[in-house]
Amino acid sequence: MNTVIRGKVWTFGDNVNSESIMATGTDFDPAKAAKTSLCHYDKEFPTKVKPGDIIVAGRNFGCSSSRPAARALKFLGVAAILCESSGAIFYRNTWNIGVPILECPGISKMFNKGDEAEVDVSTGFIKNLTTGATVQAEKPIPLLLERWAAGGMIEWVKSRRDQYDTLK
Repeated sequence: MNTVIRGKVWTFGDNVNSESIMATGTDFDPAKAAKTSLCHYDKEFPTKVKPGDIIVAGRNFGCSSSRPAARALKFLGVAAILCESSGAIFYRNTWNIGVPILECPGISKMFNKGDEAEVDVSTGFIKNLTTGATVQAEKPIPLLLERWAAGGMIEWVKSRRDQYDTLK
């Protein structure tokens, strides 16, 4: 599996909460949530983000309740999230739905909106293709990489049904 992602960067600051990522209230419909996702931080994002784009953010991205906010980003086609740090539940939820999130101190200062990024998800190596700058993020644990490669937690579990008598 190719673990390298290249895409246009969208930048966000610190403490972006899951309610702002979803921006639709308590009922979750991915199509509805996608129309307003992150609009409080960048009015262009929900209408101009393209499949394969990458989010670069500051500290505590996805903080708060971590409702199914990551699903709105997946619906929009966000290929990866690079941030200084993230909310713990949001971090796990993104991997579980098949969107990699890498934490890397200093990453928010390395990119500007519109830059092109290259990320090797398996190693955590990140390059700003616009400036040539590189950085090493925390390498994901093998279990998260397996889930991402399978397309998320549900597909990963389905691929292992034969290993567990209770799932047959």
